[in-house]
Amino acid sequence: MAVTTINPYPDTSDLMELKEVQAQLKVTGHPVTLDVIKYWIRSGGLPAERYKGRVHVSYSDALVKHREWVASKA
Repeated sequence: MAVTTINPYPDTSDLMELKEVQAQLKVTGHPVTLDVIKYWIRSGGLPAERYKGRVHVSYSDALVKHREWVASKA
């Protein structure tokens, strides 16, 4: 039987720069500002990594935070 392990770190292929995340969320009909994304990072709900001087976040994690944000506005 195979044992699966839980990886607490996002897959590197899932990491995107903040501006890319903002552009992807814009097409949802519920756009967010860079300040909102940075708030998600500061509040501890969205892990971030700095790579080559730019901040990257997991797009999957950003989608979850976006869903929660949209639900809180309803």
